[in-house]
Amino acid sequence: MRTQVGQDPGPQYNLARSWAHYGVSAGGPSVGTIVVWRHHVGTIVGHENGQWIVRSGNDGHAVRTRPRSLAGAIAFRRAYASM
Repeated sequence: MRTQVGQDPGPQYNLARSWAHYGVSAGGPSVGTIVVWRHHVGTIVGHENGQWIVRSGNDGHAVRTRPRSLAGAIAFRRAYASM
């Protein structure tokens, strides 16, 4: 995720839950939003057939884009405008 937000925010963002404090609150899921779970983070890239499409790294040892449940998400964030 550090390589996906423009300017690398640094190694403190190696832990997925650190992204819960990145940028500003998005107030909920939408395309372009960073979604954060306790142990995973990704970017919502679409919404199809009632499912959110999320692109994330280290998903089955690869970068994948696929429908994912947002159950258990702890934050929805928007990147800083200047990044």
